[in-house]
Amino acid sequence: MHVLAVLPPDRWMEINLIDPLRRHYCDSLQIFHYPGGMGQLGSAGWRHTREKLNQELLSTARTLRATGHLDLIFFVVYDDFLLIDTARQLQQLGIPMVNYHVDMAFQWYRAIRTAPYFDVLAVAQMTNADHLKPYAQHIHWMPMAANPRYYFRDHQPVTHQHTVSFVGSFNPYRRALLADCVSHGITPVIYGRGWTSAAPSPYTFSWDAYKVCHDLRYYALPRWKAEGVESVLGPIRRKRARQSSFEPLKGADLRGPCEESALPGIFTESQVNLGFSDTGWHSGTEVQRSHNLQCRLRDFEVPMAGGFYLVQEAPDHADYFRIGEEIVTWTEPGELIEKARYYMHHSNVTDRIRRAGQRRVLEHHTWKHRFDALFAQIQS
Repeated sequence: MHVLAVLPPDRWMEINLIDPLRRHYCDSLQIFHYPGGMGQLGSAGWRHTREKLNQELLSTARTLRATGHLDLIFFVVYDDFLLIDTARQLQQLGIPMVNYHVDMAFQWYRAIRTAPYFDVLAVAQMTNADHLKPYAQHIHWMPMAANPRYYFRDHQPVTHQHTVSFVGSFNPYRRALLADCVSHGITPVIYGRGWTSAAPSPYTFSWDAYKVCHDLRYYALPRWKAEGVESVLGPIRRKRARQSSFEPLKGADLRGPCEESALPGIFTESQVNLGFSDTGWHSGTEVQRSHNLQCRLRDFEVPMAGGFYLVQEAPDHADYFRIGEEIVTWTEPGELIEKARYYMHHSNVTDRIRRAGQRRVLEHHTWKHRFDALFAQIQS
């Protein structure tokens, strides 16, 4: 199969999407990288660049089609980059097109304008999928997964270097929960951006009048129909929250960002790996939950590496794992503290659970499993 992949140059996409495509399915794989664009719509320079890149994409696809080297176009793209006319002209090539939407909890609407031109709109979470049905020809559930080539670790006798660890960037919701851990005598080791001054926080936002007007024009009505008043109040609360400043978290072991290659070792060598499925926000007086939960890559990477995983329960965790046997979940801060304390001191229990979790991911949740199901759907 000859595939053209259109996506941003993100490392996680190389590991989890490009590598499995190249190794298992493709006679040839051509990559077309584009530099995001969601936060750059206010820049006239970016919009000009976007026009040129869209023309380059069309030219690339037409050349591949003419030489018989194009059987599928696989996208990870929002409407912020892909122009409507480009999507229309690509569709006219008669080549199957798939767009993989990976943030259904918060950005579901950013694909509605180009959705009609894709044969399949694959979604990583079913959250808000009903809202996309009026726009998409076919919605296919393609959950996150893990690549064993990068994350699998054999079960050898493990010396735990960390008792409790968390890998992820800063946000106020995570900070509040980890501060609660500290106040109860748990010292988490934290890897990620934004937790120290040496690694600036990605938790920033600037108002862009062009982008605001653009989003109101194209997304305000669909979001209002789907979400009601929360479509207005929710974004305002979250964007105002990003203006708040926070002191470094005292009492935690802050390590800063780590290399991707270090992740499997961290997961394996931690007695308890923490996960947060909500992002929440800061209201000005307190941290609040968004109640918009979604499964993430980490939910499969940690078990694939043979790590024990204690994660905030999202609606579809039970679709992937036997809860309490392959991973452990929590729903309230008090439950997080109680379970973290218990599993910190019961390595025989965590060993059993992490082994079962790794078996589950290897047998059901690799990216090859996901692409097999996607291609079967396309063929049908």
